[in-house]
Amino acid sequence: MNKRRLATALLVLLLLIGCAGCLGVRPEDSGAAPVSPPTLKVLYATVEAGSEAVVHAAENYRRKTGVHVEVSTFPYNSLQEKVFSELSRMSGEYDLIAVDTPWIPKIIRHLEPLTPYIRNSASAGDIDDFIAKLFLDTSVFDKDKPQRAPVAMDTIDLDRITAAGFDVWSLPIQSNVLTVSYRKDLFQNEANRAAFRQRFHRELDIPNTLDEYLDIAKFFTRDTDRDGMIDLYGTTLMAGKHEANFVDYKSFLSDFGGELFDEKLQPVFDSDAGVKALKTYGKWILTEKVTPPDVLSYSWDEVEIAFGYGKAVMGMNYHDMKLQPNVGGQVGYFMFPGVKRGDTLVRGPHFGSWGLAVNKYSEHKAEAFALAGYLTSAEVQRDYLRFRQHVTRKSAYAAARALPDESLREYYDVLGRSLNVGVGRPRIKNYDQVSEAVQTAVQQYLTGKKPADAALHDAAEKVKISMRENGY
Repeated sequence: MNKRRLATALLVLLLLIGCAGCLGVRPEDSGAAPVSPPTLKVLYATVEAGSEAVVHAAENYRRKTGVHVEVSTFPYNSLQEKVFSELSRMSGEYDLIAVDTPWIPKIIRHLEPLTPYIRNSASAGDIDDFIAKLFLDTSVFDKDKPQRAPVAMDTIDLDRITAAGFDVWSLPIQSNVLTVSYRKDLFQNEANRAAFRQRFHRELDIPNTLDEYLDIAKFFTRDTDRDGMIDLYGTTLMAGKHEANFVDYKSFLSDFGGELFDEKLQPVFDSDAGVKALKTYGKWILTEKVTPPDVLSYSWDEVEIAFGYGKAVMGMNYHDMKLQPNVGGQVGYFMFPGVKRGDTLVRGPHFGSWGLAVNKYSEHKAEAFALAGYLTSAEVQRDYLRFRQHVTRKSAYAAARALPDESLREYYDVLGRSLNVGVGRPRIKNYDQVSEAVQTAVQQYLTGKKPADAALHDAAEKVKISMRENGY
């Protein structure tokens, strides 16, 4: 009996050792190597998409979760080349990718649809905190027909989005819209206010229409040092042959009720509204001369320099602009002005946003989505405010109302209201060719090579050919 009991005891001991894992013994206790979280690699832009804020948030994510995040940043053109190259060779090197909206029609088949991840996410309910117009333009596409515009809605409804044949392909991380920075100190100057009232028979206030804006630009265009030369201009424009030129014209076009394409994707920017928009734009430069004389070489960079050094009283750009210390003064902000159509004020500032998309070829797609959710979350976006990031959530704009800096509070108010009326870019694979054709037309008119109607007509014919060549 003793031998039998001893044999039985040994058998039980062996079974217990063999089933150690069943009893909750940890891998490290048994000598197995612990499983470490993956390193997530992010391909991101530089200052144009608020890289400083995002890199800071990624480091916070590592501290909170233990997941190491590597953020590689590239300037716009280099980033576009890198993204297209990585995806064309189906590389899973980068898990999360910053995507500018016009790229999506070209790369959508290389991206992971995010709707299932959103539905399974614990934070899925806060998706309607994103500004709806911005979210729809940035993130919602039909994979088979990316040129289709999504269903309009004031609050994001995932069921309506998918029922209409769309999916979510990114989470909005940063937004841009055309706004106006202005010299608040000069607007509030009592001598200026009295002189303006005498000349225009109204108060010197923030303009709502393009006509009101032009009056103010004419008023402030002057020779301040009385040497016979104009040295202060009313406004800036981005009239160089550049993408900035295209979106400048596009904003004027939208104000006048025009569009780039009709519902059949036929170019219609050479319409009466398109010609009027271009002539108005040209009038400010060529006839009224309320812009600096070298404005035909300006993009967003030159606009910032001209305004910052006190060369212009108002300046249009896609971020808040500051004055150099030696200039002095105070900066305020207002929405891009519109055009009255009956009793309705139509505003059409160009806008666009960056989204965070999950690489279809990543081996860590679920983890990449979790990181995207964190980087675009309400809590993190509120923290982005201290980096002056162009946030994408309504709650972040609400939080901006409590910022101690009055100028920054004003800018976020203008930015948020402008995003709600902004007009996005066409959803086409050949966006760059369309932009190039319109840039050329604007330059041809401004330099006297062609009349406005002829320049736009010729550009529209080029766009028709490009659209056919791209299967539209």
